[in-house]
Amino acid sequence: MKGLKKTLFCFPYAGGSASFYREWKFDDDVIEVVPLEYPGHGSKYSEPLRDHMADLTDSLMEEMETKYQIQSLENISLFGHSMGAIVAYEIAAKLEERYGNKVEHLFISSKSSPDYKVDQIDCSNSNNLKQSLKKIGGTNKELLETEDFMTLFLPIIQSDLNVLANYHDENKRKKKVGNKAVLLLGSEDSVTTESMESWNEYIEHIEGLHMLKGDHFYLKQNQDIVLKIIQEYLLRSRCEILI
Repeated sequence: MKGLKKTLFCFPYAGGSASFYREWKFDDDVIEVVPLEYPGHGSKYSEPLRDHMADLTDSLMEEMETKYQIQSLENISLFGHSMGAIVAYEIAAKLEERYGNKVEHLFISSKSSPDYKVDQIDCSNSNNLKQSLKKIGGTNKELLETEDFMTLFLPIIQSDLNVLANYHDENKRKKKVGNKAVLLLGSEDSVTTESMESWNEYIEHIEGLHMLKGDHFYLKQNQDIVLKIIQEYLLRSRCEILI
């Protein structure tokens, strides 16, 4: 039935790739998961990396419009983890500017609002980067000890951190994005509840904050719970359509 299908676009963390979401499947097949790859990452490794949020989101918007025909989709939601949350927020703003209030739900995971400056990770050399990534978690420790992997990974994470640093220094939006946002956070994450709640300065409606057991990458051990939370919000919207 027209109007029931849901499309969830997913955006990776700094240094991550779309494969992070490859196992995401919902019980209700009305929800389609579409992980998006950043230029220079994963399946787009041959493309130039981006150092500015505007360039990154412009390239993603072009893909969403040409490959996925986002302008004709009815029920769109966005999920972003860490850096991906900022990307999702900026994509939501661009969609609103071009097509009106296009995004149904914006899921913000483990990322402070733009009011908070990103913590610096020392990427000056591979050894310093290894220590930082081991502390944060999320990256296979055996891979971090592989020279070939670190040679490939160093410019990617440097570029992503440049995107975040430049974003903080650039002009911020003065108008709130008129979406419904759901906040998710790990109980042991260095990102605080207060910094997450400050998203209400950037988004019109905060529907809820969900604290799950774990660190910055709480999603890995809580994947089923995260998917159930997302599905509950998306299917609630479907019920509103049917009423």
